Amino acid sequence: MPAVPHDAWADSRLGDVRPYTVTGGRTQPRHDLSLTSLLSTRPANATTVLSPECEALLLLCSGHPCSVAELSARTAHPVQVTKILVSDLLDIQALTLNAPAPRSAGSDVQLLEDVLAGLKALA
Repeated sequence: MPAVPHDAWADSRLGDVRPYTVTGGRTQPRHDLSLTSLLSTRPANATTVLSPECEALLLLCSGHPCSVAELSARTAHPVQVTKILVSDLLDIQALTLNAPAPRSAGSDVQLLEDVLAGLKALA
């Protein structure tokens, strides 16, 4: 078997580890996350050892909620990799998912009526 070149696991220009190794070969997160899912840090278990990638995500989420899209952009990881890492952090309760405020059913009806009125005004 030929030896694996040193740069096979990393892009030498970026110093980045390949996504496959960052996620441990996983391709799907365990939590349903969208690009706009907002995340905040929680007090983490001091005995939990985190990867540098997970520590970076926690650092970005400390102080104010961050979306999955923002975390992906700021860490330069593909969105799917970010979702998998965020899912891991949700599993150990180091992050919390901030659900958007529920919208009342009445506001949707009012919005549709306003759009209809605007369309009629154009005609």
